[in-house]
Amino acid sequence: PASHAAGAAPDLGIPALAGSVPARSVVATARPGALPLYTSPSGAPVWALTSPDLGQPLVFLVRAQRGSWLQVFLAKRPNGSTAWIPAQDVTLTSDPYAVTVSTGRHVMTVWKAGRAAFSAPVAVGTAADPTPLGSFFLSELLRQPDPAGAYGPYAFGTSAFSDQLFSFGGGPGQIGLHGTDESDSIGHSASHGCIRVANAVIDRLARLLPLGTPVIVGAH
Repeated sequence: PASHAAGAAPDLGIPALAGSVPARSVVATARPGALPLYTSPSGAPVWALTSPDLGQPLVFLVRAQRGSWLQVFLAKRPNGSTAWIPAQDVTLTSDPYAVTVSTGRHVMTVWKAGRAAFSAPVAVGTAADPTPLGSFFLSELLRQPDPAGAYGPYAFGTSAFSDQLFSFGGGPGQIGLHGTDESDSIGHSASHGCIRVANAVIDRLARLLPLGTPVIVGAH
């Protein structure tokens, strides 16, 4: 993706919350250290975030710009949470990719510059533990120690969290996009909310998609 100088945001497109696919989005990557978050550009900082463990960068999907301030989506509960950050505290990149997921059709489509690049079948959450619907983003990418294990060779963390599970597998119920060792589940509603793809697909996605890429989940 093309990078932009801090504080000099490109013409920002807002990822649509109604389900349409953005031709381009803007991703903010924080510099090392604590990043203060604000409820408004004129307010005081209310809390701070630091980069996740395992050397992952702290990234946000940009929603809007007001002067030298950016409103960003957060990877935290409740889903769709936002905060304001100074543009000078981050590096901005333009991302042409987006991912849409249909939970009803069990299909994921990867888009580039607003055009469908490829599609693949997915497994999504069951009726008891459904995959949450809405607009999210890829927040982290973890290479798995056992590529033939439950999560395949790679697992993306997303900014989405389960509406039913507030803890799962030692984590906070974060929704992942990952491979699987249950290939028969692909194409069905079989997970606890995560989006499963074939291992060959997650390997391709890991090499293709930048962190911050929008993930739009709909029922149709």
